[in-house]
Amino acid sequence: MAPRLGYLLYWVASWIAVIVITAGIVVWLYLARPDKDPIGLAIAGTGIIIWVAARAVRYWLAGR
Repeated sequence: MAPRLGYLLYWVASWIAVIVITAGIVVWLYLARPDKDPIGLAIAGTGIIIWVAARAVRYWLAGR
């Protein structure tokens, strides 16, 4: 049961990470000044951290 939960959490968190990374890129390109406002890059970095955490949870629960 734990491996299936690990895979489920991985895929859910991966989709959330994709949405957050995309939002960060949109903010960085369209709403902020790329040379002055790093908020879009910070949002995209948060998405990467979510993705890495999802991989860690999958490894911890599923052993893969």
